[in-house]
Amino acid sequence: MKLFLYKITFLAFIIFVNIHVNAQDKSNNNCSDLLNEGYVSDGQEYIAKLAENNVAKFYCTFYGGSQYRIIACTDITTSPLILTVYDTEKNLLFCNKDYDYTPFWNFIFTSTIDCIVEIEFDTEKWIKKEVKLLIGFKEK
Repeated sequence: MKLFLYKITFLAFIIFVNIHVNAQDKSNNNCSDLLNEGYVSDGQEYIAKLAENNVAKFYCTFYGGSQYRIIACTDITTSPLILTVYDTEKNLLFCNKDYDYTPFWNFIFTSTIDCIVEIEFDTEKWIKKEVKLLIGFKEK
């Protein structure tokens, strides 16, 4: 009887963990679909919780001459996702507000540059969720 209860408990635990892992994965499952048209992932998923100002910051280095695609993903639908790229001196390089809030951007830098990529939501209420940034590049 004890062995039977142990097996049932273990099975319930495995099912719970599997459901929990799959539930987390569903929030941004369309993100990798945007990484197409010859772009290859850099192999990392940049995930961050939104700060109290509803901004997540990512620090990235982009190498000169390479063609990149950055993709911002979220399951937040209450506010448009704002994707902004700055250089390290906070000079604006790109903002998707000017492009109908597109979740991705393709670009080429002529020289290597360090950038700050921000994902933001323009709302007064603090959104306590995660956002994801994917970076892809085209192989030469």
